[in-house]
Amino acid sequence: MRVVIVDREPAFLAPLIEDLEREGFEVTVVENISGVLSYIKKQRLHFLVADSALLVDHSMGAEVRRQSPLTRLIVLAARPSLLAMIKSISGGMTDYLPRDQASFGQLLDTILDERNRLVRWQFTILSESLGARTGVSSAERKPPGGEVAVDGGPAA
Repeated sequence: MRVVIVDREPAFLAPLIEDLEREGFEVTVVENISGVLSYIKKQRLHFLVADSALLVDHSMGAEVRRQSPLTRLIVLAARPSLLAMIKSISGGMTDYLPRDQASFGQLLDTILDERNRLVRWQFTILSESLGARTGVSSAERKPPGGEVAVDGGPAA
């Protein structure tokens, strides 16, 4: 999965970048809006993590949403405020977090949770597709790891 980080101070985010790469993400760092839009034209993007000043001031969130509607947009705010959060969310952002190293763990958890949700969703679609072809019901199939939830679907 690909993560693009747009920030004027990429060195500040180095610990986060290292953690994401350790978790298997392909991380690209750009310092401006045009870099993000160029990236989207070449590659599929799963997550965009950006400084709130770059997103809100330049309406980049709306443009990214237009070009890549399934991308999860995460804002890092140096000075979080209710007004900035409202502007970010109305501009298409999905998450709004403080821009400090103390919140990097929360950001990493947010990205990992979303990746896991996407993997479960893909597994469910694949299972349903295979079940329709083989005649095996979803209750009879087990997800990776072998656990089955009470309702017969994949365990959380």
